[in-house]
Amino acid sequence: METNQYLEVFIDESKEHLQSINDQLLHLEKNPQDLSIVNEIFRSAHTLKGMSATMGYQDLSNLTHKMENVLDAVRNEKVTVDEGILDVVFDSVDDLEAMVIDISEGGSGERNVERVVELLKNIENGSGGSAVASVAVAPQQAETVPTLSIDEYTKAALEQSSELGKNNYQIEVALREDCLLKAARVYMV
Repeated sequence: METNQYLEVFIDESKEHLQSINDQLLHLEKNPQDLSIVNEIFRSAHTLKGMSATMGYQDLSNLTHKMENVLDAVRNEKVTVDEGILDVVFDSVDDLEAMVIDISEGGSGERNVERVVELLKNIENGSGGSAVASVAVAPQQAETVPTLSIDEYTKAALEQSSELGKNNYQIEVALREDCLLKAARVYMV
């Protein structure tokens, strides 16, 4: 099927559905027990999923499907809405919006969404808001770290930046052993 003739309609309708989802999520934050709001979000997500699949945007369709699964679990009262779940769904919508923008600019709509998909799967499997904590990078207490061994070029660059009034910092990031998707976490940091 030739989809180019439908591209503009797809983009416009996708943006409308995403705006509706965002608006409804804001209402859901204030009324987490109101399943009619969840039903509205689900309908928009379901429509977006179908349109994306029809147009051949598989990443967009797959992420929407995962988000839809979480919404369905909430509708069926298998999962209770909490701040952690809302954060993950908002993150999903942010990714979906970025994909639609990419498509509108002539891109493929592809995006690395492994982190948010993993969070959605955890929620769907009953982890609830704790899903966020289980894969988040745990901040460590600041502590005195031994001075780094640096080459002369780096040392000169640091000294020059200090002379210009800039502060130099050494930051060490440590991931928990049980952290999922370590490479993605490091990349995000």
